[in-house]
Amino acid sequence: MSDDASPDPYAHPLVFGQRLQILRTRKGMTREQLGGLVGKSASWVKGVETGRLGTPKLEMILQVAEVLRVRDLAELTGGPSLHVHLFSGPGHPRLAAVRAAVDAFPGATQRQAPS
Repeated sequence: MSDDASPDPYAHPLVFGQRLQILRTRKGMTREQLGGLVGKSASWVKGVETGRLGTPKLEMILQVAEVLRVRDLAELTGGPSLHVHLFSGPGHPRLAAVRAAVDAFPGATQRQAPS
C-alpha cells in the first residue's frame, strides 16, 4: 500500500470490482444510484465490487462505462486501451451503404450444388 493507504496498482493490479468501486466513488455515486442506472440492484454492484460476483459481460461493462462516463475501457478492466466509442455510437459512416449492398446481393439460388 502507498502512504495514503490506497492500493498500489503496480504492486497488486486492481481487479474489475476494485476499479468499479474507485470510479463510482470518484463520481460521488452510491451503489443504489449506479445499480439503478444500469438496471441492477445495489447488492449486485456490491457483489461485483467485492469480488463475490465475477466480471460482467461486455454489454454490462459498456453500460457501466457510459453511466460513469469512462472513455477508455482500460480504466474499468485494467486491460489494453479500448475506447468506448469502438463499441457504441453510429459506427462507420458507410456502414448503412455496405449493409444495403449485402442485403441486396442474391444469396440463395435454386441450382444444385456441385459434387
